[in-house]
Amino acid sequence: MRTMDIGRLNKRLRLLKLGESEDSLGQSIVDLEEIATVWGSLYPVRGAEFYEVQKIQSRITHKCYIRYRSDIDTNCFIEFEGVRYSIESVMDPDLEHKMLEIMCSEHTNKEQLPDHPDPPPNQTISEVIDDDGESDDND
Repeated sequence: MRTMDIGRLNKRLRLLKLGESEDSLGQSIVDLEEIATVWGSLYPVRGAEFYEVQKIQSRITHKCYIRYRSDIDTNCFIEFEGVRYSIESVMDPDLEHKMLEIMCSEHTNKEQLPDHPDPPPNQTISEVIDDDGESDDND
């Protein structure tokens, strides 16, 4: 049985969920809607803990604890100080409905990431040796 130390719930977290609404033309649009603002803890996953989590999910970077809510799932997001986190898993420790343990990762939209620069042209081994100033005709 785990007990919740409510003193550690010291961060104001916004819980967001994708929702559908209509724009001025009557077309449906998908946007994030705020579910609630709650007190919780959010901290980066540490060394060995990160290694263990990597076996399951390679992008998990943070762990969060909040009081139990039934409306939180992996389709939700957490926002703290302007940074948005995608929820990767939601667990109810000991199935007591007292708190939620949430594993999440910093949310990045792949379409907004900068393009990678072009890789350098492929060189053969002989070109690399020639760049070092050595050549085969030193005999």
